[in-house]
Amino acid sequence: MLIKKTLKSRATALDAGFTMIETLIIILIVGIVCAIATPGWLMFINNYRLKVSLDRAYSAIERAQSNAKRDKTSWQVSLKQVGENAQLAVHPADIPPAQIPADQWKELEDKIQIDQHETTMLEVDQNNKQTADGTIQRVMFNYRGCPVSRSDHDCTLTSIRAKGTLTLSHPQLKNSQRCIIISTLLGHKRISKKQIKPNPNNDAKRYCY
Repeated sequence: MLIKKTLKSRATALDAGFTMIETLIIILIVGIVCAIATPGWLMFINNYRLKVSLDRAYSAIERAQSNAKRDKTSWQVSLKQVGENAQLAVHPADIPPAQIPADQWKELEDKIQIDQHETTMLEVDQNNKQTADGTIQRVMFNYRGCPVSRSDHDCTLTSIRAKGTLTLSHPQLKNSQRCIIISTLLGHKRISKKQIKPNPNNDAKRYCY
């Protein structure tokens, strides 16, 4: 009889499941774990998006330079900010951004933005004309793959202004800017990130160099 009662009480306890207090404790623990893990996970995802976008932009610049050498004519990468997202297009320099089909503008990762203070690429309008308040920023390569400010410039005619920096950022990542730098007049490129101190070689106080 005692054995039967014991087995019956155990079966009843198993059938009862969790009590309300136990359920609330489990929910509380899960909530705390999620609250701790979510910011770190979001930071990881946003850093990944920033890296992917930088790699995509770097690849686009390399493709424009390669196409210029292949076709013996000037090519460029045009970049613009559309709302919260940045877009880019690789195209011949004699085709202005206004004539680029919408499907050729490729969006970078979600919420990745062009850091306007840190980016020094030439600003142009939709007709590819240089202007101080242009909505497009570009890097152009001539037929020899040299960065130029005008499509008819040879490597020997180019200027320091033709070199430039593209800096990308994410609004939820502080001090994590990443940049692509056209570092020489022959078109050599390198990738860097925001430094602790501003560049001592310029007066603009830019940190990505």
